[in-house]
Amino acid sequence: MVDTGAYKAFDRSLYIKADTKGKSVISSWLSKNGHSVTDITEKYSCDIVTEKDGVTHNSEVEIKFSWKGDWPDSWEEVRIPYRKNKLLTNTNLTFYVLRSDCKQAWAISADTLQNIATVKEASNRYIRKGEKFFHIPVQHAHLLELP
Repeated sequence: MVDTGAYKAFDRSLYIKADTKGKSVISSWLSKNGHSVTDITEKYSCDIVTEKDGVTHNSEVEIKFSWKGDWPDSWEEVRIPYRKNKLLTNTNLTFYVLRSDCKQAWAISADTLQNIATVKEASNRYIRKGEKFFHIPVQHAHLLELP
């Protein structure tokens, strides 16, 4: 995969709005599923590090604010910014894409990104022309119901 360098401009207010909430929701869900949260500090790497049964797990969390209510049938894939490819060296890595109200999330393993996803440009009014995304067919993602 080739890094094109075309990325959405960093939006600090959106980051602040999403980061704490997303980490909190997924950390709670992981804890309820037998994980011990060991690190959620900002370090420009994975958002959450946990341990379960002596194994370290890494999680990356994003909130998709345009996702409201049930996942639309017309959305046949989940997209993760290609710039996240730098995280793929982390072991036991899972990406979580949360619905705007954080009541559901797609869980996608790093293996799925590496072996099934296609990398191509996505375009809409919120994405800078040329920005690449991993495109993951929804049948290769796991939909979680969150409390």
